[in-house]
Amino acid sequence: MASPPPDLLDVAELLDVPVQPGGKIIAISDLHLPPERTSVSGRCCEVIARRLDMETAPLTVVLAGDIVEMLSFPVATAADILEAHDDLCQALAGVIERGGQVIYTVGNHDGDLAWDLKAADAVRELTGASLCLAADLRLPGGERIRVEHGHQIDPYNCFHDPRNPLDTPLGHHIVREVIPKIEWLGRDWLTGAHEMADPADFPSFVASRLVYRKLARHLWWLVLVPILLFALVLPEVGRVKNRFPDTATWVHDAEILGYGAAVDIVIIALILAIVSRRAWISISALALAGRGYSQNNAARQRADDLIADGYTGYLSGHTHHPELHGHGSLPRNTGFYANAGSCTSVVEAIDTFRGMPPVYLRTQQLSWLEITADADHPCRATLQSARVELPGATHFERFMARARNPHSTAPSSVATWPEGPDWPADPKHLRDRRHLHRHLRHHLESKCGEPKDQEPSPGAPGRP
Repeated sequence: MASPPPDLLDVAELLDVPVQPGGKIIAISDLHLPPERTSVSGRCCEVIARRLDMETAPLTVVLAGDIVEMLSFPVATAADILEAHDDLCQALAGVIERGGQVIYTVGNHDGDLAWDLKAADAVRELTGASLCLAADLRLPGGERIRVEHGHQIDPYNCFHDPRNPLDTPLGHHIVREVIPKIEWLGRDWLTGAHEMADPADFPSFVASRLVYRKLARHLWWLVLVPILLFALVLPEVGRVKNRFPDTATWVHDAEILGYGAAVDIVIIALILAIVSRRAWISISALALAGRGYSQNNAARQRADDLIADGYTGYLSGHTHHPELHGHGSLPRNTGFYANAGSCTSVVEAIDTFRGMPPVYLRTQQLSWLEITADADHPCRATLQSARVELPGATHFERFMARARNPHSTAPSSVATWPEGPDWPADPKHLRDRRHLHRHLRHHLESKCGEPKDQEPSPGAPGRP
């Protein structure tokens, strides 16, 4: 495979990357490729390889950290991981052979690359990438875009010295020691805890799984008892009354007791539902930190600071929350913040019926950022995003979340800069398809003067 130039063999602190005129930047983050190829990692590599192979313009591929999963698999080597995903390596080699370049910014799950010479050499050899801790992309029009993985501004996952193998942030201990024990103790009902898009939302995740996978599973008798009572017992009671008229009094008393028992069961069911909802609300309120897209707050502030220093944009990953927003002075946004999201499995909350806890579904996120680079035209960024539902949810969970997942099942453009729209315009719209469609109709009306009853276009987010 192609190798990088000899002057770029070190893991640079800040790599200066000139982008060719007429070229395109494709930024991908957080693939978390495991040592053994899975259906999730295989789909990830197939989608990315197909996208890279179809591009004819000179490409600058930015691998924005956490590409190889070395934190959860400390025994695995970078070579083993990449060899199991050879189609992605071949696609990256093809980019270099066509005159492009591959840039790899080190994250926290692949932080060993900053100090492990053998692992870094394997990544360079198999992908042809130039490794760095951060990069500055210099576009032909003079724009500059800073690329970092994003863990540097996360107090739970940042390194004091990224080149020190003994420097282990709190997040390392959680991934290697805490989460595996939690999933082992929870077994079937807490599976996917390590894949949560919002780790701080863990209390709500536990409460939701308790309701849908523990409580609901053992409430079958609340339905079975009334069915047996009305279908089997009451008809027999009527026959006894007809055959033995002298027993009419005590049979009548038994009927009253039966109806009373049915009412008691209904009351108990209502009480359990109310208590479960109150318990979920109380537990879910115990968020450990910012939830959802608030995890990108520090990165947005970083973008504002860089734009004030003359940068056009700031690109990161790490949080698994894809985002593209204009930043800078008004009336026109002078820069942008972009999060490439991820191409791995995530567990996210999907709203259900009013008053019921959200369902935490396991899906594969597929998202990346594309930036055009032309001296004659201004910089333009586009965010591609999709979700592919993965097995693991119960029938009850699927029923509660049916037709409410707001994400597209195939990668499509959900945001552009500078003309818009942003993504997400409102994070709450990402939990319920109805809210998202309502927001899109409002956006079309305000931007394009289209009527309210017009449906979103087929390429809009939320369309299956």
